[in-house]
Order: sequence, then structure tokens, then C-alpha cells
Amino acid sequence: MRVVVTGGGTGGHIFPALAVAESLTQLRPAAEVLYIGSANGMEAQIVPEYGWPFQPITARKLRKVLSPSTLLVLWSLWNGYKEARTYLRRFRAEAVLGTGGYVAAAAVLAAAREGIPSVICAPDVVPGRTNRLLARWAQRVCIAFPASAAYFPPDRVVLTGLPLRRGIIAPKQITPQEARQHFPSLSSERFTLLVLGGSQGARAINQVVLQTVPVLLEAGVQILHQIGKRDFPEVSNQLEAQGLAHREGYHPFAFLETEQMAYAYRAADLVVCRGGVSSLSEILANGLPSIVVPLPTAYADHQTHNARALEQAGAALLLPQFSLTPERLVQLVLGLQNEATRREQMRNAALALGRPDAAESVANEILSLVEARQGKIASLK
Repeated sequence: MRVVVTGGGTGGHIFPALAVAESLTQLRPAAEVLYIGSANGMEAQIVPEYGWPFQPITARKLRKVLSPSTLLVLWSLWNGYKEARTYLRRFRAEAVLGTGGYVAAAAVLAAAREGIPSVICAPDVVPGRTNRLLARWAQRVCIAFPASAAYFPPDRVVLTGLPLRRGIIAPKQITPQEARQHFPSLSSERFTLLVLGGSQGARAINQVVLQTVPVLLEAGVQILHQIGKRDFPEVSNQLEAQGLAHREGYHPFAFLETEQMAYAYRAADLVVCRGGVSSLSEILANGLPSIVVPLPTAYADHQTHNARALEQAGAALLLPQFSLTPERLVQLVLGLQNEATRREQMRNAALALGRPDAAESVANEILSLVEARQGKIASLK
């Protein structure tokens, strides 16, 4: 069995693809997996580090506004499509999984041309333009929210959740108190706030959080703060200038790898984050209450739609960026710190929405398509 997985540009596209690749090889140890990604994307570094064969192709991001560079993007997509067709033939692929990004568009369109079945993951409540386009050719569309089904052909939609990277949920026997011991500046017993800005960072959240640190520490809240690799040097200088870099109870870091991230989730009582579906899916699977600050410039405001779905289910509070002030953030955090019953209700709502087995569910959809194709080929012989 030979399966191509493809997705790029952000960790939210790359890690779900890797999660499904791992599930496929667990379900079918003889399966071979090839990752097709952009030569210039994050995946070109990440995928080989995880030990998967990687094949780069040409890909560029299409901007929201038409410009002279749009022609270059379309030319790149055409070249990527032709390259993907070549590699699908050479690999003798039997199915393709696309998890997002323009590199996935090239590979899924090439698969359609070659008569190879494909599965796409469309996890946002309001799907992106690429997934809505690809749904015309995909045999399965895997979604994370029931409301997303309205955007796709009903006979192709499967509610699976978003595949999560392996190890992002700490073992059940590890308590929050034990998890906090993995972070030297934290107490094992204090209320713990986890602030996430994604792998690259969220500047607006970072700047507001810096202003709240002294107040929150004084109120008994300790903070794990993922600043993001992009903003970490600038924010580190600010922390030094404000005397916060080495404050007990405040633990800033650029980025945590999977194992440490799992401990951070287990250590936390509450999360502040953006509304990207990858982070939200991890938070739900870990059963954590959250305050979600959607990125206002996200395509079709999809992060707000994601956050609203969680808020309506009782798992999160939606805090628009225009309302994000130090005073408002402190008010929400301390309010939840003092309302254990409400936090427990939010935790239960999060667990009800979370789908920790999503990677296996998507892998099974791929396997069913491959087996159906193999059966059809055998019947023609």
C-alpha cells in the first residue's frame, strides 16, 4: 500500500499529515508513505526531521488581493501540479491525503487527473477556499465541526476531528502537579495559565500578556508563555528591561516540542490562545477551558467562527482582539480562577468536543478507499 500525504505552510497543516502517516503505518505496517511538500515551506525541514521521505515541489501562496505576482503564483501552481503528477506516478500512489495549503492543492488535483482517490482534511468551521475547491475532486472530506458539512457534498463528508500529533496528550497517570515540575519556575500547586501564540507567535497577545504578568502573579496565577520563535528575541529584551525574565511563577519560552507541550497542557488550568483549529483541537483533546482571541486578519474570519463554535458549546470564552486589553484579560482570567465549578463545566464541554482518535479515523477513511480501489482493479483482471 502506497499513500502520499501533503500539506504545508503552517504547523496546522503539517502535523496533522504526519499524524495520519503514523496511524497508517500502525494500522498497516507494510504501508509506504511519501510526503509531498513545498521546497520552501516549513515542511521541508520538519518532515525529514520526523523520519519521513520528503519530495519537494513548486508552490507559492495566493494572496487575497490580485497583483502582478498572482500570475507567478498561478504559474507555480501549474508547475507544482505537473511535478506532483510525475511523483505520484513514480511512487505508484494508491491514495492521497491533503491537509491544507497550496502544495496540497497541486497534489490533490494531480491525483484526480491520475484517477487516484483522495481525502482532504477541512477542519475549520468555515472551510478555506482551497478545500472548498478540492472537495469537487476528493472522495472524502474529513471535518472537525458538524457545521462545516454545509459547505461540502453530503455524501463525501465524514466527521473525524483534526488529526493530532502523537504524544500531544500526556499519559493519564501524570497529574497537573507532576507536569508543573517539568518547568523550573513553576510551583506544583498554583493556578496555572498557559498562553499560546502558535509556532510563530501572536504579537498582540504577547504584548498584552506582558502587561498583565505582575498583576496575575500577585493574584496567585503562574504563567507558561509560549511567545513564538519570531517574536522571542524582541520579547526577551522587553522581559529583561521590565525585570520579568527571571520572575518566579513566570516561564517564557519560544516554542515547545511535542513532549514538553503535552506537559504544558497537563500543567495548565486555563489556556489563552488564537483560534487556529490545530491549537483548538489540541486544547479540546486535553480537556482545557480556554479564552480564544481570534486573529482578525484570518481568511474569511475563520478563527472567529472556530472560537464561536467552542463558546456556544460551553468550552471557551471568545475575546475579540479589539477587546483585548490588559484589564479585560486579567478580569477574565481571575474570574475563571475563582470559579472552579465553571472551569469544570468548560473542561467537560471541551472533552465532549475533542477527538483524540482523529488521526486513526482519517487513516481508516484512506484505507477504505485504497481497499475499494484494489478490489475494483482485481475484478477487472
